[in-house]
Amino acid sequence: MKKPIGIGAGLGLAIACCAMIAGGQSGKQNEGAKVDLALLAEAPVVPQMLVDSNGTLHFGPRTVPPPALESDEARRSYTRQMFARAQTAAARSGSVAVRTIEEHALPAAAGRSKETALKLYPVLEDNQKIAGVGVTIYSPKLIPPKNRNKVLMEFEMDAEAIAVASLGQLKVIKVNYRGGGPSISGNEDIVAVYRDLLKTYKPRSIGMFGASGGCTLAQTTILWLPEKKLPLPGAVGLGTCSGGSNPGDARYVMNGLDAGLSTAFTGRPPFGGRDAASRKPEDPPATALDGKIPNGYPPAFLLSGTRDMCLSQTVLLHRKLRNAGLEADLNVFEGMWHFFWEDPSLPESREAMTSLAAFFNRHLQ
Repeated sequence: MKKPIGIGAGLGLAIACCAMIAGGQSGKQNEGAKVDLALLAEAPVVPQMLVDSNGTLHFGPRTVPPPALESDEARRSYTRQMFARAQTAAARSGSVAVRTIEEHALPAAAGRSKETALKLYPVLEDNQKIAGVGVTIYSPKLIPPKNRNKVLMEFEMDAEAIAVASLGQLKVIKVNYRGGGPSISGNEDIVAVYRDLLKTYKPRSIGMFGASGGCTLAQTTILWLPEKKLPLPGAVGLGTCSGGSNPGDARYVMNGLDAGLSTAFTGRPPFGGRDAASRKPEDPPATALDGKIPNGYPPAFLLSGTRDMCLSQTVLLHRKLRNAGLEADLNVFEGMWHFFWEDPSLPESREAMTSLAAFFNRHLQ
């Protein structure tokens, strides 16, 4: 058996407390039992987590092995991230002990995000403003004639924009929207850039896509366009939309398994369980699951992973689109976590971005 690298907390103390309470209940009447149960309900519970060097997770009596069908690269990346998340939680709270077993040290981290993406997917980069909004434009060195009248708008992640620009041989405009996440100001910036692009491109030649908060902005912007008297784009990519007031079952079931969003190490409630800010009828919807699907909604590519805390939003949004009679292509990757394609070195990331790029090439006119 491999020695674990991992984190541990006062689970034994919690068990001991439970045993004391259980023992103290012997011979007591119901009234005494009620008092003990109240004490138990108020007792602090600190989760225990161990991370093996091969990516196996231990939650007290529960053991979750790494997915047998994920790539070696994904397994290494996942293990690094889970252990780093545990270390960060330990440093902040001081309630978790972290140790590394030397003979099973974690492999060196691969480069992530923009820098690695540019090495893997060479493209031209240009920073400018469109309609007063800062954008970063990624383009292949030579755009094929069939794609010269097409353009994509990306929200959230450079690595995603770079990969799709290279793999799809398409111009991709990453919109650097205000707000740092789903917000009305973000929707406004996207609409401003889209309105400007409509001066040059046909609506069905424009695609929109984003991940996490950027996915939410892509979906809510499209639902808002009829309110703004603007035509809908030709296709949309929805990469694991964040939940807002619609956290979903996966937010709780996958908490502790998701390398991107888990809060189980800190004891905080799952990220995204908060209520969304109230909106006026003329405002864009707050979350991807809000609002009515408008007529003419474009074909959609949905992307998530089996360990993604936003998996519920993805599958529910897919069903909502299908129930509206629309084309919706659901892609769920085995063992993958929230935002997994932020690491462009993973084979799963290349497969996901290749499929997304091909989707846009099929549907943009």
